Amino acid sequence: MFAASLYSPSAYASVEEGYLPLRSMLEQSGARVTWEQSSQTAFFTLHNGASGSVTIGSSEYKFEGTTVKLNGRIQLISDATYVPPGLIELVLSRLSAGQPPESTQPAQPDKERPRLAEVTADGETESVDSGDDAADDPAIWLHPEDSSKSRIIATNKGGGILVYDLFGKQVQSYELGKMNNIDVRYGFPLNGKKIDIAAATNRSANTVDVFAIVPETGELKSITSQPIQPAMKEVYGFSLYHSLKTDKFYALVLGKDGEFEQIELIPGTDGITGKRVRDFKVSSQAEGIVADDEYAIIYLAEEDKAIWKVGAEPGSGSKPEASVDDVNSSHLTADIEGLTLYYAADGKGYLLASSQGSSTYAVYERQGNNRYLGSFGIKDGAIDGTSETDGIDVLGFGLGDAYPNGIFVAQDDENIDNGTAVNQNFKIVAWDKLAKSFKNPLLVDNGIDPRQLVNRRK
Repeated sequence: MFAASLYSPSAYASVEEGYLPLRSMLEQSGARVTWEQSSQTAFFTLHNGASGSVTIGSSEYKFEGTTVKLNGRIQLISDATYVPPGLIELVLSRLSAGQPPESTQPAQPDKERPRLAEVTADGETESVDSGDDAADDPAIWLHPEDSSKSRIIATNKGGGILVYDLFGKQVQSYELGKMNNIDVRYGFPLNGKKIDIAAATNRSANTVDVFAIVPETGELKSITSQPIQPAMKEVYGFSLYHSLKTDKFYALVLGKDGEFEQIELIPGTDGITGKRVRDFKVSSQAEGIVADDEYAIIYLAEEDKAIWKVGAEPGSGSKPEASVDDVNSSHLTADIEGLTLYYAADGKGYLLASSQGSSTYAVYERQGNNRYLGSFGIKDGAIDGTSETDGIDVLGFGLGDAYPNGIFVAQDDENIDNGTAVNQNFKIVAWDKLAKSFKNPLLVDNGIDPRQLVNRRK
């Protein structure tokens, strides 16, 4: 159901001749259609992964990285998006012919079109207490002795951090402020012990908050001895990085205006303090970020542009080593949001990215030049699918009888329960099922313990 528009529909009191409802017409052909209220934009992904978007009031639409002129404006009528004559037929006919539509910009013939794999969710968390855009980013913590007791630690921008068991039941809740992104690492040295930590950006206090994870229960205990406060105006994206070269731990923080800060987490008798060791800036807003501890690489997502690959050590400089992919390809539709890594044996595995505009997830090889392998979506089943996902996480290690080959977790922007929209939550997909959904199945490796990673970048 499309929400009421900021673009006044008063001029379109009735459907003009030839106009058709976008959602109902495209869904008949197997397409997925999602709505972004803030930009008044409908995004669609066709059955083979080709994607596009239309914005209320515009006389253009976007398809496969190109901008296409229309013979009328996109309209909102009775909470449904209507498009000018010929648009539906043009998209579907060009799709079947394997060609993009006529464009006002050059097409991208050298970019492969993704084959869209689809899976259904195997589980879901309870809904967050807050309404609107609240659930944001999940992190999977592996229990040190009984993997079936592992936890999903997630942020609630409405006011804190939530901890769920693997069946989605909320077991802890912490009211800490507007928590945005979260990550976990293992083996942090504190007071003569090695502990597991979780850390997150707190937009209420503009800090990085660090917690010890109680090994028996998964509870969180604050261990910052004084506030860790980046210099940026507003903290936003976040990841942890453990250098396997130096055994130092770092907070990686992105700001609303594209700022990046790398902060060393320094253990002391009273807890953790932070020391900024590197900073730089990308040209626009970035949130998604993940660090590959084995290869000493940071991946960060500039939302409307590209996924960048940057060295993770403090002395790596401020210039990207490469661009993994960008929104002008057919693989990603802005915003590029959450990023996560699947570790497999011998340095293999995958980088996964949330393509929010198309409600899909792109998969790249973790090693080498990060070759694109395909995309997948989470469709409706016994549990509703996902749309416009923010944060994601994956863990391939076996998690007991329920998930012997690990899980993929994704935030769901529009959580539907018995046909009714309720507060947001997180969806859980068994990794082996997801891997087998690809034409060329992805690796399934349930033996990589995140506590025992190997330095692969000497």
